[in-house]
Amino acid sequence: MTSSGTSDDFFSLNGLVALVIGASGGLGSAIAREFARRGAFVVLAGRRGDELRRLAKTISIFNTNVDTVIVDVTDQSSVRSAINGVLSKHGRIDVLVNAHGINFRAPAEEMPLSEWQKVLDVNLKGTFLTCQEVGKIMIKQGHGKIINISSTAAGRGFKWGYSAYSPSKAGVEALTRVLAAEWGKHGINVNAIAPYFVRTKINSEFLDNKNVFTDIIGSIPLERLGTPDDVAAAAVFLASRASDWINGEVLHIDGGRNVI
Repeated sequence: MTSSGTSDDFFSLNGLVALVIGASGGLGSAIAREFARRGAFVVLAGRRGDELRRLAKTISIFNTNVDTVIVDVTDQSSVRSAINGVLSKHGRIDVLVNAHGINFRAPAEEMPLSEWQKVLDVNLKGTFLTCQEVGKIMIKQGHGKIINISSTAAGRGFKWGYSAYSPSKAGVEALTRVLAAEWGKHGINVNAIAPYFVRTKINSEFLDNKNVFTDIIGSIPLERLGTPDDVAAAAVFLASRASDWINGEVLHIDGGRNVI
């Protein structure tokens, strides 16, 4: 895939149509803003239209090329309708970011099956459904980049009630590798980003627990939490032509947590 940026601007997203699902979340919104700042036409997708519209307004200050679409990633008909609408309006989808995700923390022996299933449905099933529908479009185009948001929890046994979240993200990483293997021949790059703990609105209360915070910081060689901008920078790399020969990889954005 090539962008319309200058030949030496490997990180330009100028002219690309990027669909960011889960755009109203802490990571999704940061990715969407940085994509727009770098010239992409960004389509913000999620369940909460009011939040998407507020985000679109802030992004339009420096890039008017922004749109919104409502989607429930757990509903196949909703996914198909939303993505077909994006294709009809914009003609193509160059980049897909799956930044949606939920968590429900409880000890494994107390985890309600309904909550466990909900986490798997949003995080894994939802990622499969969006990849499947956008993948069909990208196969016809002969190019595309898919970026799935995973977590370091996919490969580690966290002790904070992750018996639903960790398996869901492990599945996202396995799916990423399978799609990279199947779709590489169509010019499609499928990669994932696995952040460690990043402070966002959804997990601030959890991270404000002094014992948890001390444990987490003590496990990070760089001795700080991540920021949404740390993740957004990695997403720009994977969306740009700087990553054209990277496929099926999981990029750990974790301050060095993965090495110890």
